[in-house]
Amino acid sequence: MSLPTLPTLSLSELARRFQWPAPPVARNPGWAAWNTEVDDALILRYLYQNHQPRRHLEFGTWQGFGTCLCLESCAATVWTLNLPDGEAKADGSWAYGHRVTDESSAPAGAVSVNFGQDEAGPRTYHRTDAASYIGRIYREKQLGHRVCQVYCDSRAWDTSAYTADFFDSVLVDGGHSPEVVISDSRKALSVLRPGGLILWHDVCPDPAIIASSTAVQGVMSALESLWPELERQCSALFWIDPSYILLGIKK
Repeated sequence: MSLPTLPTLSLSELARRFQWPAPPVARNPGWAAWNTEVDDALILRYLYQNHQPRRHLEFGTWQGFGTCLCLESCAATVWTLNLPDGEAKADGSWAYGHRVTDESSAPAGAVSVNFGQDEAGPRTYHRTDAASYIGRIYREKQLGHRVCQVYCDSRAWDTSAYTADFFDSVLVDGGHSPEVVISDSRKALSVLRPGGLILWHDVCPDPAIIASSTAVQGVMSALESLWPELERQCSALFWIDPSYILLGIKK
């Protein structure tokens, strides 16, 4: 697959294709100002509100923002996977973490490291994709009773307990290396019902974005390898333009 031939649809065209209500007006701020938690979130909410999954699967929980998008948009129960100890970069450093100056804002049991003090105060950093940070948002919103949180490397996740039509929708947004994306995509399709939606995040065919984002590079590389399989298993595949979302419909 060459990147310029990636099939595309605007959100308005997608609405007409599925005969869904008109979508909300997107900001379309341009890639430099794109905010996933605003711009992609609007699209994901729209998809969940209109597809109305009963059982939804996510690869990658982090703090649970994406999980809440689904929970608040429909009546689904959500299964979501995350590494219990967080994701590491190639050099072994934390992939997700932030400095916290107010310890009272951290959930009990957070993984933290203190590097002393500077003019801003204690240099304490919390690992935001491990331990008690995982799914903290859906828990704080009292939505945990609708979530099945799975703690494991997704490559080791055993799908044998799920039927081939168990899930109505899947979001692939966990590890971004090609190996992990390929594994997650194959597992997702193996448990997704015909007519179900499979969504990949961090997909963008813009050459400048690919060059600047290792996450997009990994996902695009995986999709290029998988494309013949995806075409066999999906009745439609298209990138929602503009967004970081690829959507597929399982045959």
